[in-house]
Amino acid sequence: LRKMAREGTIGKKVTVSQFDASSMKTMKIEHTLIAAEKKIFGGVEVPFSQIETNYRDMGVVENSWADSTGRLFEAKVGGFFTARLEAEEEAKRQEYTQDLLVSAVVKPPAPIVEQEKITQLQLKMKGFGKVLPPVSDRQAVVEENGVVTLTLTKDGPLPALPLPQDQVGEFTEATPFIQANNPQIRSMAQKVIGDATTTDVAVTRLMKFVHAHVKDTYVPSFSNALEVLQSERGDCTEHSVLFVGLARALKIPARVAVGIGYWPAGEGFGWHAWAEVKLDDKWYTLDPTWNQVNADATHIKLADGDAMQQARIVMLLGKLSILEAN
Repeated sequence: LRKMAREGTIGKKVTVSQFDASSMKTMKIEHTLIAAEKKIFGGVEVPFSQIETNYRDMGVVENSWADSTGRLFEAKVGGFFTARLEAEEEAKRQEYTQDLLVSAVVKPPAPIVEQEKITQLQLKMKGFGKVLPPVSDRQAVVEENGVVTLTLTKDGPLPALPLPQDQVGEFTEATPFIQANNPQIRSMAQKVIGDATTTDVAVTRLMKFVHAHVKDTYVPSFSNALEVLQSERGDCTEHSVLFVGLARALKIPARVAVGIGYWPAGEGFGWHAWAEVKLDDKWYTLDPTWNQVNADATHIKLADGDAMQQARIVMLLGKLSILEAN
Protein backbone atom coordinates (compact mmCIF):
# COMPACT_ATOMS: atom_id res chain seq x y z
CA LEU A 1 0.00 0.00 0.00
CA ARG A 2 2.79 2.43 0.91
CA LYS A 3 4.67 1.71 -2.31
CA MET A 4 1.54 2.16 -4.43
CA ALA A 5 0.78 5.48 -2.71
CA ARG A 6 4.32 6.75 -3.26
CA GLU A 7 4.30 5.81 -6.95
CA GLY A 8 0.82 7.31 -7.44
CA THR A 9 -0.01 5.42 -10.65
CA ILE A 10 -3.79 5.58 -11.13
CA GLY A 11 -5.25 2.23 -12.17
CA LYS A 12 -2.30 0.19 -10.96
CA LYS A 13 -3.40 -3.18 -9.58
CA VAL A 14 -1.42 -5.57 -7.36
CA THR A 15 -2.56 -9.02 -6.19
CA VAL A 16 -0.97 -10.54 -3.09
CA SER A 17 -1.44 -13.66 -0.96
CA GLN A 18 -2.20 -13.23 2.74
CA PHE A 19 -2.74 -15.75 5.51
CA ASP A 20 -5.93 -15.12 7.50
CA ALA A 21 -5.59 -16.50 11.02
CA SER A 22 -9.31 -16.36 11.80
CA SER A 23 -10.15 -18.83 9.01
CA MET A 24 -6.75 -20.59 8.84
CA LYS A 25 -6.69 -20.00 5.08
CA THR A 26 -4.47 -18.21 2.59
CA MET A 27 -6.45 -15.84 0.39
CA LYS A 28 -5.82 -13.61 -2.59
CA ILE A 29 -6.16 -9.87 -1.98
CA GLU A 30 -6.34 -7.30 -4.78
CA HIS A 31 -5.12 -3.71 -4.26
CA THR A 32 -6.02 -1.02 -6.82
CA LEU A 33 -4.99 2.65 -6.76
CA ILE A 34 -8.26 4.21 -7.90
CA ALA A 35 -7.86 7.96 -7.29
CA ALA A 36 -5.57 10.84 -6.39
CA GLU A 37 -7.38 13.57 -4.52
CA LYS A 38 -7.05 16.21 -1.84
CA LYS A 39 -8.66 15.68 1.57
CA ILE A 40 -8.90 17.89 4.65
CA PHE A 41 -6.89 16.30 7.43
CA GLY A 42 -6.24 18.16 10.68
CA GLY A 43 -7.61 21.33 9.10
CA VAL A 44 -5.10 21.17 6.24
CA GLU A 45 -5.72 20.13 2.63
CA VAL A 46 -3.36 17.23 1.83
CA PRO A 47 -2.85 15.25 -1.43
CA PHE A 48 -3.85 11.60 -0.96
CA SER A 49 -3.94 8.39 -2.94
CA GLN A 50 -7.05 6.24 -2.51
CA ILE A 51 -6.41 2.51 -2.63
CA GLU A 52 -9.23 -0.02 -2.84
CA THR A 53 -8.51 -3.43 -1.29
CA ASN A 54 -10.77 -6.29 -2.35
CA TYR A 55 -10.85 -9.38 -0.12
CA ARG A 56 -12.60 -11.51 -2.74
CA ASP A 57 -12.88 -14.68 -0.65
CA MET A 58 -14.60 -12.70 2.10
CA GLY A 59 -16.71 -10.40 -0.05
CA VAL A 60 -15.25 -7.40 1.80
CA VAL A 61 -13.95 -4.15 0.25
CA GLU A 62 -11.73 -1.69 2.15
CA ASN A 63 -10.70 1.79 1.05
CA SER A 64 -7.50 3.40 2.35
CA TRP A 65 -6.04 6.89 1.98
CA ALA A 66 -2.28 7.49 2.16
CA ASP A 67 -0.14 10.57 1.46
CA SER A 68 2.71 10.77 -1.03
CA THR A 69 5.17 9.36 1.51
CA GLY A 70 3.03 6.24 1.89
CA ARG A 71 1.80 7.15 5.36
CA LEU A 72 -1.66 5.69 5.99
CA PHE A 73 -4.17 8.22 7.38
CA GLU A 74 -7.58 6.57 7.06
CA ALA A 75 -9.26 3.26 6.20
CA LYS A 76 -12.94 2.43 5.73
CA VAL A 77 -14.64 -0.96 5.52
CA GLY A 78 -18.12 -0.92 4.01
CA GLY A 79 -20.13 2.11 5.00
CA PHE A 80 -19.77 1.80 8.75
CA PHE A 81 -16.27 1.17 10.14
CA THR A 82 -13.59 3.85 9.92
CA ALA A 83 -10.05 3.76 11.32
CA ARG A 84 -8.28 7.12 11.37
CA LEU A 85 -4.81 8.27 12.36
CA GLU A 86 -5.18 10.71 15.26
CA ALA A 87 -3.04 12.32 17.93
CA GLU A 88 -3.29 10.49 21.26
CA GLU A 89 -5.11 13.31 23.05
CA GLU A 90 -7.72 13.49 20.29
CA ALA A 91 -8.22 9.73 20.14
CA LYS A 92 -8.82 9.62 23.90
CA ARG A 93 -11.46 12.36 24.03
CA GLN A 94 -13.89 11.31 26.74
CA GLU A 95 -16.85 13.26 25.37
CA TYR A 96 -16.95 11.12 22.21
CA THR A 97 -18.78 7.82 22.57
CA GLN A 98 -20.47 5.55 20.06
CA ASP A 99 -22.04 2.15 20.59
CA LEU A 100 -21.51 0.30 17.31
CA LEU A 101 -24.26 -2.23 18.07
CA VAL A 102 -26.82 0.49 18.78
CA SER A 103 -25.76 2.54 15.75
CA ALA A 104 -26.26 -0.46 13.46
CA VAL A 105 -29.84 -1.22 14.57
CA VAL A 106 -32.24 -1.44 11.60
CA LYS A 107 -35.61 -0.06 12.70
CA PRO A 108 -38.98 -1.09 11.22
CA PRO A 109 -41.75 1.52 10.73
CA ALA A 110 -43.28 0.42 14.06
CA PRO A 111 -42.00 -1.69 16.99
CA ILE A 112 -42.64 -5.45 16.82
CA VAL A 113 -44.50 -6.85 19.83
CA GLU A 114 -44.63 -10.40 21.21
CA GLN A 115 -42.06 -11.58 18.68
CA GLU A 116 -41.90 -15.13 20.06
CA LYS A 117 -45.57 -15.65 19.13
CA ILE A 118 -45.06 -14.66 15.49
CA THR A 119 -45.03 -17.69 13.17
CA GLN A 120 -44.49 -15.70 9.96
CA LEU A 121 -43.14 -12.21 9.29
CA GLN A 122 -42.82 -10.39 5.97
CA LEU A 123 -40.40 -7.49 5.55
CA LYS A 124 -39.66 -5.22 2.60
CA MET A 125 -36.08 -4.00 2.80
CA LYS A 126 -33.49 -1.99 0.88
CA GLY A 127 -29.70 -1.81 1.03
CA PHE A 128 -28.62 -5.36 0.21
CA GLY A 129 -27.16 -4.46 -3.17
CA LYS A 130 -25.83 -7.57 -4.88
CA VAL A 131 -25.40 -9.49 -1.61
CA LEU A 132 -28.87 -10.99 -1.12
CA PRO A 133 -29.69 -13.04 2.01
CA PRO A 134 -29.51 -16.84 1.64
CA VAL A 135 -32.71 -18.69 0.74
CA SER A 136 -34.04 -21.58 2.86
CA ASP A 137 -37.30 -23.22 3.97
CA ARG A 138 -37.31 -20.64 6.75
CA GLN A 139 -36.37 -17.61 4.67
CA ALA A 140 -37.88 -16.79 1.26
CA VAL A 141 -36.18 -13.98 -0.68
CA VAL A 142 -37.62 -12.04 -3.64
CA GLU A 143 -35.83 -9.02 -5.15
CA GLU A 144 -37.48 -6.47 -7.45
CA ASN A 145 -36.06 -3.07 -8.43
CA GLY A 146 -33.72 -2.98 -5.43
CA VAL A 147 -36.44 -3.87 -2.91
CA VAL A 148 -36.06 -7.25 -1.20
CA THR A 149 -39.13 -9.00 0.20
CA LEU A 150 -38.25 -11.41 3.00
CA THR A 151 -40.81 -13.94 4.20
CA LEU A 152 -39.59 -15.44 7.49
CA THR A 153 -41.32 -18.57 8.79
CA LYS A 154 -40.66 -20.04 12.22
CA ASP A 155 -39.46 -23.66 12.22
CA GLY A 156 -41.66 -26.45 13.47
CA PRO A 157 -40.69 -28.63 16.47
CA LEU A 158 -37.38 -30.49 16.42
CA PRO A 159 -37.80 -34.10 15.23
CA ALA A 160 -37.26 -36.88 17.77
CA LEU A 161 -34.58 -38.75 15.83
CA PRO A 162 -32.15 -41.25 17.38
CA LEU A 163 -28.82 -39.66 18.32
CA PRO A 164 -26.25 -40.15 15.53
CA GLN A 165 -23.42 -42.56 16.29
CA ASP A 166 -20.72 -42.01 13.67
CA GLN A 167 -22.06 -39.31 11.36
CA VAL A 168 -19.28 -37.51 9.49
CA GLY A 169 -19.26 -34.45 7.29
CA GLU A 170 -18.36 -30.78 7.14
CA PHE A 171 -20.73 -29.79 9.94
CA THR A 172 -19.58 -32.43 12.43
CA GLU A 173 -15.86 -31.76 11.99
CA ALA A 174 -13.62 -29.96 14.45
CA THR A 175 -12.02 -26.67 13.39
CA PRO A 176 -9.47 -24.35 15.07
CA PHE A 177 -12.39 -22.39 16.55
CA ILE A 178 -14.83 -25.26 17.10
CA GLN A 179 -12.78 -27.90 18.94
CA ALA A 180 -15.38 -30.66 18.80
CA ASN A 181 -12.71 -33.35 19.43
CA ASN A 182 -11.31 -31.71 22.55
CA PRO A 183 -11.71 -33.98 25.63
CA GLN A 184 -13.24 -31.17 27.71
CA ILE A 185 -15.80 -30.34 25.03
CA ARG A 186 -16.70 -34.00 24.46
CA SER A 187 -16.96 -34.75 28.16
CA MET A 188 -19.19 -31.73 28.81
CA ALA A 189 -21.44 -32.58 25.87
CA GLN A 190 -22.04 -36.09 27.22
CA LYS A 191 -22.58 -34.77 30.73
CA VAL A 192 -25.12 -32.19 29.58
CA ILE A 193 -27.32 -34.53 27.53
CA GLY A 194 -27.26 -37.21 30.25
CA ASP A 195 -29.70 -40.01 29.40
CA ALA A 196 -31.07 -38.35 26.25
CA THR A 197 -31.53 -40.80 23.38
CA THR A 198 -33.10 -38.50 20.77
CA THR A 199 -31.80 -35.40 19.01
CA ASP A 200 -34.63 -33.10 20.09
CA VAL A 201 -33.97 -33.77 23.78
CA ALA A 202 -30.18 -33.56 23.35
CA VAL A 203 -30.30 -30.28 21.39
CA THR A 204 -32.70 -28.74 23.91
CA ARG A 205 -30.47 -29.67 26.84
CA LEU A 206 -27.36 -28.35 25.09
CA MET A 207 -29.09 -25.06 24.26
CA LYS A 208 -30.35 -24.52 27.81
CA PHE A 209 -26.92 -25.40 29.23
CA VAL A 210 -25.14 -22.85 27.03
CA HIS A 211 -27.70 -20.16 27.86
CA ALA A 212 -27.14 -20.70 31.60
CA HIS A 213 -23.38 -21.38 31.44
CA VAL A 214 -22.29 -18.32 29.44
CA LYS A 215 -22.77 -15.07 31.33
CA ASP A 216 -23.73 -12.21 29.03
CA THR A 217 -20.63 -10.06 28.50
CA TYR A 218 -19.52 -8.20 25.37
CA VAL A 219 -16.32 -9.79 24.05
CA PRO A 220 -14.66 -7.96 21.11
CA SER A 221 -12.54 -10.94 20.03
CA PHE A 222 -13.57 -13.91 17.89
CA SER A 223 -13.65 -16.57 20.62
CA ASN A 224 -13.42 -20.33 20.23
CA ALA A 225 -15.62 -23.01 21.80
CA LEU A 226 -13.07 -24.26 24.36
CA GLU A 227 -12.24 -20.72 25.48
CA VAL A 228 -15.94 -19.99 26.05
CA LEU A 229 -16.48 -23.24 27.97
CA GLN A 230 -13.62 -22.31 30.30
CA SER A 231 -14.27 -18.57 30.66
CA GLU A 232 -18.07 -18.87 31.00
CA ARG A 233 -18.57 -15.42 29.46
CA GLY A 234 -19.40 -13.88 26.14
CA ASP A 235 -21.98 -12.37 23.82
CA CYS A 236 -24.02 -13.97 21.03
CA THR A 237 -20.93 -15.14 19.14
CA GLU A 238 -19.59 -17.00 22.18
CA HIS A 239 -22.96 -18.60 22.99
CA SER A 240 -23.27 -19.82 19.40
CA VAL A 241 -19.76 -21.18 18.93
CA LEU A 242 -19.91 -23.13 22.21
CA PHE A 243 -23.27 -24.67 21.32
CA VAL A 244 -21.96 -25.71 17.89
CA GLY A 245 -18.84 -27.24 19.46
CA LEU A 246 -20.91 -29.29 21.93
CA ALA A 247 -23.34 -30.42 19.23
CA ARG A 248 -20.54 -31.50 16.88
CA ALA A 249 -18.91 -33.41 19.72
CA LEU A 250 -22.08 -35.55 19.68
CA LYS A 251 -21.96 -35.83 15.85
CA ILE A 252 -25.03 -33.62 15.50
CA PRO A 253 -24.45 -31.42 12.40
CA ALA A 254 -24.35 -27.79 13.50
CA ARG A 255 -23.12 -24.39 12.34
CA VAL A 256 -23.06 -20.74 13.41
CA ALA A 257 -25.40 -18.34 11.59
CA VAL A 258 -25.07 -14.55 11.58
CA GLY A 259 -27.46 -11.78 10.64
CA ILE A 260 -29.88 -9.51 12.43
CA GLY A 261 -32.56 -10.29 15.00
CA TYR A 262 -35.24 -8.10 16.53
CA TRP A 263 -34.04 -6.44 19.73
CA PRO A 264 -36.99 -5.09 21.75
CA ALA A 265 -34.89 -2.68 23.83
CA GLY A 266 -33.61 -0.99 20.67
CA GLU A 267 -36.96 -1.29 18.85
CA GLY A 268 -35.13 -2.63 15.81
CA PHE A 269 -33.09 -5.42 14.28
CA GLY A 270 -29.59 -5.65 15.79
CA TRP A 271 -26.57 -7.58 14.56
CA HIS A 272 -26.70 -11.05 16.05
CA ALA A 273 -25.37 -14.62 15.89
CA TRP A 274 -27.19 -17.87 16.62
CA ALA A 275 -26.94 -21.57 15.73
CA GLU A 276 -28.44 -24.12 13.37
CA VAL A 277 -28.64 -27.91 13.56
CA LYS A 278 -29.31 -30.28 10.67
CA LEU A 279 -31.84 -32.97 11.51
CA ASP A 280 -33.34 -35.29 8.88
CA ASP A 281 -31.85 -33.17 6.05
CA LYS A 282 -33.43 -29.94 7.32
CA TRP A 283 -31.72 -27.06 9.11
CA TYR A 284 -33.42 -25.89 12.32
CA THR A 285 -32.69 -22.50 13.88
CA LEU A 286 -32.14 -22.05 17.61
CA ASP A 287 -30.77 -19.22 19.72
CA PRO A 288 -28.76 -20.08 22.87
CA THR A 289 -28.23 -16.38 23.68
CA TRP A 290 -31.97 -15.68 23.85
CA ASN A 291 -32.87 -19.12 25.27
CA GLN A 292 -34.94 -20.12 22.24
CA VAL A 293 -34.95 -23.79 21.27
CA ASN A 294 -37.06 -22.74 18.30
CA ALA A 295 -35.75 -19.31 17.30
CA ASP A 296 -38.42 -16.70 16.65
CA ALA A 297 -39.30 -15.50 13.14
CA THR A 298 -37.44 -12.19 13.52
CA HIS A 299 -34.04 -13.81 12.87
CA ILE A 300 -32.84 -12.66 9.42
CA LYS A 301 -29.93 -14.82 8.33
CA LEU A 302 -27.24 -13.12 6.25
CA ALA A 303 -24.42 -15.68 6.32
CA ASP A 304 -23.09 -18.84 7.94
CA GLY A 305 -19.89 -20.85 7.96
CA ASP A 306 -16.41 -19.87 9.13
CA ALA A 307 -15.14 -16.39 9.96
CA MET A 308 -14.33 -15.69 6.32
CA GLN A 309 -17.93 -16.28 5.25
CA GLN A 310 -19.36 -14.40 8.23
CA ALA A 311 -17.24 -11.35 7.38
CA ARG A 312 -19.46 -10.71 4.34
CA ILE A 313 -22.12 -9.03 6.48
CA VAL A 314 -19.69 -6.20 7.35
CA MET A 315 -20.46 -4.65 3.96
CA LEU A 316 -24.13 -4.33 4.94
CA LEU A 317 -23.56 -2.47 8.21
CA GLY A 318 -25.28 0.90 8.16
CA LYS A 319 -26.85 0.29 4.73
CA LEU A 320 -30.03 -1.69 5.47
CA SER A 321 -33.47 -0.15 5.91
CA ILE A 322 -36.96 -1.60 6.45
CA LEU A 323 -39.81 -0.16 4.38
CA GLU A 324 -42.63 -2.41 5.60
CA ALA A 325 -43.16 -5.08 8.28
CA ASN A 326 -46.25 -7.30 8.33
